[in-house]
Amino acid sequence: MKITKLSVFQKDLPYVGGGLAVGDLAADRARTFDTFNSTVVVIETDAGISGCGESCPWGASNLGALPAMPGLAKALSGKDPRELYKIERIMDAAIEGYFYAKSAVDMACWDILGKSAGMPVYMLLGGKLCDGAPLYRCVMEQEHDKIKAEIEQYRAAGYRYFKLRVGIEPERDIELIRFAVGLAQPGEFVYADANCRWTLHDALKVVRAVDDLDVMIEQPCLTYEECLHVRARTNLSMKLDELVTNQFTAERMTQDLIADVACVKMARIGGLTKARRIRDYFVDHGIKVVPECMMGGEIVSAAVSHFAASTPAELTFNTTDLHAYHTEPTGTAAPPTSDGRMYCHDTPGLGVDPDFDSLGDPVAVFE
Repeated sequence: MKITKLSVFQKDLPYVGGGLAVGDLAADRARTFDTFNSTVVVIETDAGISGCGESCPWGASNLGALPAMPGLAKALSGKDPRELYKIERIMDAAIEGYFYAKSAVDMACWDILGKSAGMPVYMLLGGKLCDGAPLYRCVMEQEHDKIKAEIEQYRAAGYRYFKLRVGIEPERDIELIRFAVGLAQPGEFVYADANCRWTLHDALKVVRAVDDLDVMIEQPCLTYEECLHVRARTNLSMKLDELVTNQFTAERMTQDLIADVACVKMARIGGLTKARRIRDYFVDHGIKVVPECMMGGEIVSAAVSHFAASTPAELTFNTTDLHAYHTEPTGTAAPPTSDGRMYCHDTPGLGVDPDFDSLGDPVAVFE
């Protein structure tokens, strides 16, 4: 089997909540987005089997997807997309970085491999070890009545994990964390995500003030060293997200005992092939994992559903149905969700097809 054609589509995905504030590892630590630009890749082969992939990071990093495609397409033309490790090596040799672009291509190759083998992707990843991964929801509001209403809305839909957005200023964050944790019912879990926005001084102030609560702190500071310093000075559990970028960091995190939970995002790492390797390393060392991606529609969510399904249930912290955060589709059909959990399709490949009516014409085609 050989790759004969690579088509690239781009689609704006409006955020359902109006505006999403996210952290960044750049000097500008907090930005708000109301639309995310997703890149969808469709790979065709001489065997008549095609596969789709999607990548949807945010901010300036998203500019890296399309410019990398000509070089990747040229390097991959005529190659067998089922040889995933070879595809990975070819892409890394062809162009340095551009993990978001590589992730979409890698995802499409997994889709092709699954279709070729007549198996869902989770089977190729080792089997279904988690039948229905628990989902979390981001609590974006900053006022008590709105926070309460948002949690009650998600609770009614079956969600039990609530991620509170903090990183405003220490006193306000402390007050919001205490209020949100107080709303949690038995079996529910609240954690506070600073998205790198706290300075070391602010982070220490917050964790000391809420050290008596049953709450987890996510990515408090910008650098690894700062997060490690915070971890050593609190009894609270910690989750790292933005710092989980490669195998070296995963090994360092494990050795330093810095995190109870690690978020493994395919687009940030360079694709499902690399993400699986890092996920398995954490699992082997007893660290709970959030198998997910950055943003995206139904295609990304389908890949996440297989990634989560192949993660041991006892070491799956949670995941998220990314397509539910947007009002426009990239594919059909979305992975099924029920009572706060996400399941995956049992059909060969990812189980999702590009929604060409929504995507429109490709912005680039390489043959």
